[in-house]
Formats: sequence, C-alpha cells, structure tokens
Amino acid sequence: MFLVAAVLLPSEVSIWVDGEGHTWLTDREESPSASAQRVTPEELAIRWDRKVTGEPLPRGTRSSDEGDRYLSEVRTARADAQRGDLELALRSLRRLRRDHPTRPEAALLLARIERHRGRYEPALDALEGVLSTATPMPRAWRDAAERERAEIRDEIALAKPKDGEVWETRSESSTHFRVSYDHQFAGRAYGEQVIEVLEQARQAMLRVLGRELRQPLEVRLYTRAHYLEAYRHRFGFATVGFYDGAIHVVSARRPRNELYALVVHEYVHALFKDAVGSHQPFFLNEGIADGEDERARGRPQLSREEWRRLLDALRAGTWVPLESLVQGFSGVQGSQALLAYLESRAAIEHIQADHPHAIVGFLDRCANGEPWEAALRDETGWDTRALERSLQDDVRARFPEDPLAPAGPG
Repeated sequence: MFLVAAVLLPSEVSIWVDGEGHTWLTDREESPSASAQRVTPEELAIRWDRKVTGEPLPRGTRSSDEGDRYLSEVRTARADAQRGDLELALRSLRRLRRDHPTRPEAALLLARIERHRGRYEPALDALEGVLSTATPMPRAWRDAAERERAEIRDEIALAKPKDGEVWETRSESSTHFRVSYDHQFAGRAYGEQVIEVLEQARQAMLRVLGRELRQPLEVRLYTRAHYLEAYRHRFGFATVGFYDGAIHVVSARRPRNELYALVVHEYVHALFKDAVGSHQPFFLNEGIADGEDERARGRPQLSREEWRRLLDALRAGTWVPLESLVQGFSGVQGSQALLAYLESRAAIEHIQADHPHAIVGFLDRCANGEPWEAALRDETGWDTRALERSLQDDVRARFPEDPLAPAGPG
C-alpha cells in the first residue's frame, strides 16, 4: 500500500536559512553555519514569496507584524500536515484563506492538500478564489495555480460520464502483465506505455531482489476520482495504490515517473506475498516497498531530518513498536501512520547497512518454506524485538551531539 505524502516529501537538496536571512543550498547534511536552520522547499517558497532568488524580510519586521504572522501560520499549518494532522492543518488554512483572501500561499497549500485527499471541488474552489482576486500575484504563483486548476478540472471531467455514456474498460497484455484501464485515459498507445513502465519495474526488482513472479500479474489503473470512489472506504488514511492479488493504482492520462514509482511499490508487495505466503510481517513488507519506491524517486536513503523525526518519537514516547506492525497498519492513524511507515523503512535501511544481502536471503528462505521469524533470525541474527532495539540504538547514535539522544531504553 502507498501512503499519500506528495506535499510532504523531503527535498533532495538541503536548504538552509541563516540568522541574517541568507539562503544556502547544499547536497550535504551538515549545516553551513552555526546560525542556519534547515527549511523545506515549500517553507523557503513561502519565506521568499515564491521569488526564485529570494530577498530578506523587511527590516523591523517582527512576529507581531500582520504579514509575518500570516506566513508563520501558513508554515505551522504545513508542519501540521507533514506530521499527518491534516484536519488541524485544513482548519488553519481555511481560516487563513477567509481572513486573507488576496494572499495566495494558504489557498494554494489548501488546494494541494484537498486534491491529495481526493476532494476536488474544495480544491478547485480554493484555486478559483485566489485566481479571481484583483490583487497582483507573482507570476510563478499564478502559473502554478493555473496548472493545478486545469489538472483538477480534467480529473473532475473524467469522473463524470457524459449523457448516455457507460464506463468502459480497455485492456492490454504481455508475457508478465495483464493491464486494464478506464477508456477515458486513451487508446492502445496508453496501454503499451503502461506495459513498458511495468516491464521496467519488473526488471529493476529482478536485479535488486533477485525475484520475479511466476504468473502474469493483473494491474488495474484508475483516475484518482474513480479510485477514491471505489476504495476510499478500505483504509483509514489516503492512498493511491494497493495490492490484493492484483495491483490497483491511480494514474494520470500520461504514464510518468510517478506511475513508475507507484508500480515499483506495489510490485514489491506482490513479490513479498509470493515469497512469504502472506503480507506479514507488514513492517518488513512496507519497509522494502517504501525503500524501493523512494529509490525510484531518486531518494535512496532516509534524510537526516527523517532520522531526527525518529529520535523525536523516541524522546516523546510516541514510537510505534514494530511488533504492533506485524499484522497490519490498521491500528495507526494520522501522524502515527506516517511514523509507522518511516520506522518500517528505517528498519530495512538498518538491516541493509549491517547485512547488505539479508533482504534477498530473507525472501529466498521464505520462498523455500522457512517461517519469516526464522528467516529473519538466520539472515540478521535479530528477532523483531532485537531488530527494534538495534534500530533505536542506531537512531540515537546518529545524533551524538544531542544531550538527550542517549536517553531512553537501549
């Protein structure tokens, strides 16, 4: 299963703003100066009002200043969304939109979050409101809002059949896949493009995990609106794909890199089920799938910020025990769901750092009939609790300068 976090994903480049307002871009994790604070691309965009080169805030600006307060509240709402508290973020953004109808920041962030929740009409309403204002808007903001509005209108149009129209399904097959998709996507060329994407995913996972499926795999693609109409009731949080013997994923009209990453994620679930015989343990299943998904997106490792979030969870006592994630993720919601996925991916990264071939060996042992608990111990020397203790030690060891990092159980 794939958790929606498109508006929350970390940047590939570290961005820092120092005490004097200077912006630093670096591919290193280290702070460029003692006073610098790490920020996300969206926070930087808000700080610089979407101006590419940026400029310092006016002298004399204080936290009591109306404009500064507004931007601070938008950043806070975005941080709430990043933690998984979408309802709190949405309440704040709706209020900011009402109170500041001529400002684009809150409206655009509100529209993006609503769109990723599958709520197209509220997203479109937010964009229409900010685009209809007479107040001049920076060109980059207007272009982004107009693109977003056009895409949302397309999705809404696709979700509504014309008079007398009946939904149809088209299909395409290859040696390894059977693909079906709504006819609104396109004709035969679309199916051929999807097959090509699927073959790329199959070959990549054969290289990485040494496995492929013995039987053709069914893959069903949907517009986002159709997917949410059919499956929103299945999960306690927003998703854009899942595997239940067939791969179900959301796709735009044109297969792009996003589709490749989604397919990789769900194809790993299919390989895991084929080897282990079930989806359990879910934390290993999701951790492997998330890791390969992120690799497909060009993010092969957890960022320092993500490791810091794990440390914060340990210190705050909100860490989700891995044993509670063996049978599924149904017991976690909101920010805890995000944390569960992060822990799962960190567990796989930790295993691979100490035992580079352990995941391949684990899947091979399970495929040969060995129970997953025994396969994990044989490949790593850890059971679930020992793996968790070692992972937590790894988290703390990454922040030796933090006086509170060593605190807590070992």
